[in-house]
Amino acid sequence: MLSEVSISERETAWSECADAISTFFCSRLAAAFSPGVTGAFGGMVSDFFGQYTEEDFEWPDDHGVEGDENADESSDEEVVFDGRIGWEPVPAAASIPDAPDVDEQDSEQESLADQNHQEARAHHQNPCHGPYITHFPLPTAGAPVSGPSEMPHEHIYKGYSQKITGSENIYAPFESKLDFNIALWAKMCGSGSTAFTDLLAIDDVHDRLGLSYKSSRELNNIIDKKLPTGRPQFRHQEVVVAGEAFDVYFRDVVECVKALYEDPEFAPYLVFVPERHYADQDKTMRLYYDMHTGKWWWRTQKEIKKEKPGATIIPIILSSDKTQVTVFGNKTAYPHIKNRASQRCTITNLFHVCMGHILEPLKSAGEDGLHMRSGDGITRCGHPLLACYVGDYPEQILVSGTLTGECPKCNVPNSELGSKDALFKPRDLESILAALSLADEDPIGFAERCAELRIKPIQHPFWQGLLKLNIFHAITPNVLHQLYQGLMKHMIAWIKSAFGEAEIDAHCRRLPPNHNIRIFNKGISSLARVSGAKHNQICHFLLGVIIDIPLPNNISSAKLVRALRGLLDFLYLAQYPCHSAETLQLLNEALTHFHDNKDIFVTLGIRTQFNLPKLHSYRHYLHMIQEYGTTDNYNTEYTKRLHIDLAKDAYHATNHKDEYSQMTLWLEWWEKILWHTNYVHWRLAGDPLPQSCLPPDMQYAREYKMTKHPSVKAATINSLRDNYGASFFRAALAHYIVLHTRPDTTTRAQVEHAAAHVYIPFASLPIFHKVRYNAVDSTGHKDESVTIDSIHCQPARRDKQGNTVPGRFDTVLVNCGNGGEKSVEGYRVAQVQVIFTIPKKHHTSLFPSHISIPKHLAYVEWFSPFTGTSKRNHGMRKLVSIIPVKDIRRSVHLIPKFGRIAPRDWTSSNVLELCRDFFVNPFTDHHAYATIY
Repeated sequence: MLSEVSISERETAWSECADAISTFFCSRLAAAFSPGVTGAFGGMVSDFFGQYTEEDFEWPDDHGVEGDENADESSDEEVVFDGRIGWEPVPAAASIPDAPDVDEQDSEQESLADQNHQEARAHHQNPCHGPYITHFPLPTAGAPVSGPSEMPHEHIYKGYSQKITGSENIYAPFESKLDFNIALWAKMCGSGSTAFTDLLAIDDVHDRLGLSYKSSRELNNIIDKKLPTGRPQFRHQEVVVAGEAFDVYFRDVVECVKALYEDPEFAPYLVFVPERHYADQDKTMRLYYDMHTGKWWWRTQKEIKKEKPGATIIPIILSSDKTQVTVFGNKTAYPHIKNRASQRCTITNLFHVCMGHILEPLKSAGEDGLHMRSGDGITRCGHPLLACYVGDYPEQILVSGTLTGECPKCNVPNSELGSKDALFKPRDLESILAALSLADEDPIGFAERCAELRIKPIQHPFWQGLLKLNIFHAITPNVLHQLYQGLMKHMIAWIKSAFGEAEIDAHCRRLPPNHNIRIFNKGISSLARVSGAKHNQICHFLLGVIIDIPLPNNISSAKLVRALRGLLDFLYLAQYPCHSAETLQLLNEALTHFHDNKDIFVTLGIRTQFNLPKLHSYRHYLHMIQEYGTTDNYNTEYTKRLHIDLAKDAYHATNHKDEYSQMTLWLEWWEKILWHTNYVHWRLAGDPLPQSCLPPDMQYAREYKMTKHPSVKAATINSLRDNYGASFFRAALAHYIVLHTRPDTTTRAQVEHAAAHVYIPFASLPIFHKVRYNAVDSTGHKDESVTIDSIHCQPARRDKQGNTVPGRFDTVLVNCGNGGEKSVEGYRVAQVQVIFTIPKKHHTSLFPSHISIPKHLAYVEWFSPFTGTSKRNHGMRKLVSIIPVKDIRRSVHLIPKFGRIAPRDWTSSNVLELCRDFFVNPFTDHHAYATIY
């Protein structure tokens, strides 16, 4: 037996700010391996720091690296961190005061409150079962205007096919699959029309490829004349405001609605009537997710049924934003004007004139309805109604006509924007409309009345006269701008001011890598023009990097930590894909938690008040989710992405002269080829049946996927010890074999004796360097195009430039046999050192034929289990095991307990080895937030 190595005594007292975190705490089991306890879990004492009160949270970006699944893993192009840290200021340890003593009674009360909150969140985490549905009571709502026997349900692609000459050829009007694919590449991925023409002009290229076009011009002619249009064309008109003429480019809004409504790709997901969804059979717990489960649709359908009993409401969500189309300079694509008015009021009126011109057809269509055929061929009487308007704060002010610095939705005074309980009422739409009606009759009275109502004197706002629209009610929450680019942006700046940039940057540089964690090797204080995506990435670890850093003047950081935790709770809860009345209550509690502790920033002299419109907007989230469903129904991240496709890419495809007409033409070509691509896929699929659409669940199912071929075909067992850190691989494998083949071995002595006589018949075996995870939706479909999580276990190597790339061995959450879908009960943290396969030819010599051997196994080193104590047991053994890869639930990110000053010899690549105490990070992604508690 190997000799046992103990670790030195370490302090067990924790600072008050750490007690406020109430997050999971793990300790490295740091001693030598004892073969007799391989795979054993009994007799271990673990460290669990407090009770983690963050409940189930969900969504932003993963940072995995995609690669060829059939290629050697070591050849994947990855972002690697070499662990080298540049110059850092020397920490002045002597100037740091001791932490204040923690009041034991307060600590116990807070721990009890955290435990109760954790239990409440664990109870509320499972609201989305069922669902049990109450249908709208009027059967004519959303009903077809004609029965199936009177009108054939012809798929829209069949009508599209009839418009193409030679449609017996799937790729027509292109002559072949290659002809079509090159056209698709030229329009979707090509480098430009001139470059494409030059390519085809090369001798024999056109003839050898057998293309039906010789230049970009000829390809454009084919798209223009031979491909049917699936979208309405752009129009160009002039509008006159304040004696100046401006150009406006637009499409007929009703034709746009029809094009989307009849798109067969959307047919399986269309909903025509509102519903009430519940999580329980007694229908006491209401659920909200898609818009048809919200209160607005039900209420509006109820109001409109009196005059239009067979109406099908088609909710319209509008979004607008100012978009910069050039990297350098100030060229923008919003608003679409060539001349800039000098006065702000003129620009506001210009916006409303243009929007009113574009949305004018909605007035009669919403009032009278019109026959519209959905993608499945069924015709209904559709009433397109403007339901939501999505935009950032300047856009909300522009659209609503309210004053800058005030809430665009309610009448709360500017001085009360930072209050958590100030009373407010929605803006009075009737009074505002009455004031706006004076614009033509009494200009002076119009201006005075607008000033009284705290709105801008807009001449005929576009929303005036639209059916069933209250624009102030229609302004939706905005996760991107109100949270990530709003208060989280402020919070990061306040935290840097409170703790100092140097130590925060030092902690950020030394975080261990993880699929969902971005390592900022230069820290976060030097970042400029920080995007919402980067703020999202910082949120993944922000709470963990500050808990040990002391505040100046011996001020307790407990309230600051609580304020940040409350804000992070609100951020993640606000992005749930499905809400119940109980989870909405948790959302309110998280906001209250922030408000109750935000005065720490006043104490520190960082803020004097919190009258921020974006902070006040959080008080509207609960009501808006109940009205319009969850925030992913109206997220500006979608429209931000469209800016790239529809504005920036289109602008870059022009010669920058008379660019708007070129941009609209380019978009029409782009959409035609995309529509034809979908048609080709439909033909190749053989007219597939539509799929049913189920509500989102909170189960977060996932499946792991390995590469077809190993990263290393034959790694010697000695190399596993030297390069992978698997020092006890032979002993661990011997114990794994004994535990599966000798059920009669029940004591440690028996297991050790049997393992000592196990013969390993091979000296090398195949090794894998990565495990990928794909999400599985509620229908059981696995999306293999997106890697939502990954686990790396790769030794140090040299890159193409000869530089040493440190090894990476990720930490994971392992099911010990009784773990469920949520919480850490029945789970344990381990570090994966090797993923391997036992060669098939040796199965029979090691295992009886009736035993099924998992194809992929992992050699792991264990961390201490989760328990309810923060006391540390010293001198414990270091345990290793062989486990099936299928028992690994997910990767898990550990945040080191840095102490007051992060040791400068720690780096991102060695911190897992040098540090002994860690916090389990539940903020890495939505799956972690919703399941690790």
